[in-house]
Amino acid sequence: MENGQNPNERIPFKDQTWKGTKSRTRDATLSRYTGVDVSSLNLITKVAESHSGELWRGKWQGNDIVARILAVQEVTPRISRDFQTEFPALRIFAHANICPVLAAANQPPNLVVISQFMPFGSLYNVLHEQSSVVIDHSQAVRFAVDIARGMSYLHSLDPAILRFYLSSKHVVVDEELTAKLSMADTKFSFQEVGRIYSPAWMSPEALQRDPEDLNIRAADMWSFGILLWELNTREVPFADLSPMECGMKIALEGLRVQIPPGIARNMGRLMNICLNEDPGRRPNFDQIIPILEKMS
Repeated sequence: MENGQNPNERIPFKDQTWKGTKSRTRDATLSRYTGVDVSSLNLITKVAESHSGELWRGKWQGNDIVARILAVQEVTPRISRDFQTEFPALRIFAHANICPVLAAANQPPNLVVISQFMPFGSLYNVLHEQSSVVIDHSQAVRFAVDIARGMSYLHSLDPAILRFYLSSKHVVVDEELTAKLSMADTKFSFQEVGRIYSPAWMSPEALQRDPEDLNIRAADMWSFGILLWELNTREVPFADLSPMECGMKIALEGLRVQIPPGIARNMGRLMNICLNEDPGRRPNFDQIIPILEKMS
């Protein structure tokens, strides 16, 4: 689950019009979206399982989907209500670099989040687990531009999406090699409160402070800097450490990625800007998109 979609078990991808999911603006009508019946989902193959829940491939209304069954010890009326309130904000159809939550099933004990199946799975899969996609410098930059555009849009929303943790595991890649932020990987307010997700991509201050004391936009820019490093090195950051070791060393011992000497000077400079130790001195996504576009 933490690795996002896994493409190892594949079904043919057909680009179809999503029935019942027409584009619309994020407005009050979405909060009244009632969701779908669990019985309407045809879950075919379990592809992953983690502390967050189960990830299934399947069909819904004739479309290829991925269903996340959330692991919640007890779905209380309050949790069911919070789920119903929170998931409509993830149905973002207005941006090409965001993969929206298509629908959700809120039928305790089942809480299910439904998204479009992506043939290449997550960017993590593409970079580290399969060889069919050739990632040269220009493709790496295109992925970076896609992600930056998606993040710029997310940062423009009011209210903000609070628990989308940027990493290659939470970016999916479609059949045209377009990178999209996976809204289905956003955490809900009731999910594993206090748990640290993928610390290798998290800023030092995000590992040390409560979320409410954090500049989320600056923390996201650090995560983007790690993604740039990952795209350019094709390596998993701190792959030799357990998540707990990694988080502790970043937060307390100053562990940082090292920018290899072979990386283009302008790309290395951009990484350093994104990874500034002072959150207030990191750029915003609108500022770095033109820089990345000139590199492509």
